[in-house]
Amino acid sequence: MGTHLRAISMPTVAVTVALLGALSACDPAHPTATLSTPTPTATPTPQPTPSPTPDSEMVSIAATGVGTYLLAAIPVAVIHNDAHAHAATGVIVHFSTHRGGAQLGSLDAVPVNLLAGETLAVAANCTDACNNASGADATVTVGRWREVPGVSVSAAGASYQCGTCRGGHGYGHVSGTLSAAGLGSNAAVVAFAVCRDAGGAILGGGSAQLVWPGGPSLAVEVSVVVNDLPATCELGASTGW
Repeated sequence: MGTHLRAISMPTVAVTVALLGALSACDPAHPTATLSTPTPTATPTPQPTPSPTPDSEMVSIAATGVGTYLLAAIPVAVIHNDAHAHAATGVIVHFSTHRGGAQLGSLDAVPVNLLAGETLAVAANCTDACNNASGADATVTVGRWREVPGVSVSAAGASYQCGTCRGGHGYGHVSGTLSAAGLGSNAAVVAFAVCRDAGGAILGGGSAQLVWPGGPSLAVEVSVVVNDLPATCELGASTGW
């Protein structure tokens, strides 16, 4: 048996290929695909969460001084709460006075409270035991550190009125206004005054324990003892929380 091959003419093949090409170009079921390259999305670099800085739970002493007149002596210490997130409560300043290298009387000021970062001049009355003191040393103890902010007491408009009205040792009064938003009536408040010379050195001061009558502000007057006519005087205050 032999194999029979059927020849296909070249014109027929060409027509068939051309017809298939035309049908493919017109077929809506087979659209020409357009490829697009996706834009890469930038991944944000994670930022580290900052750790809270350690709090410096310490009350430092910025300056000391003493004012004297007759038998009265008023040691003063400017203290500062170095903490940035904690209040210091029950802060007691321990004073020791001296004259010509000899130690005189020692005493404690009334306890005060300091907000975080607050500075306050604290004074005490050392009549008789500290007679004619020429200087004062101070140390500080803190009763407790707290995260509760407490009530802020601010002072404004401090002015000095002389009592003796002469140069040298004498006495006078510092008056001004205390403000304390949210402080209830009958709250115990202690007000302090500090007086300085033109160079900023402490000349003396005084203190007064008050009862807050209610309302946002209170006019006060604090008696002071000074070593000379002061260039400036300031008021400050603390209250229990």
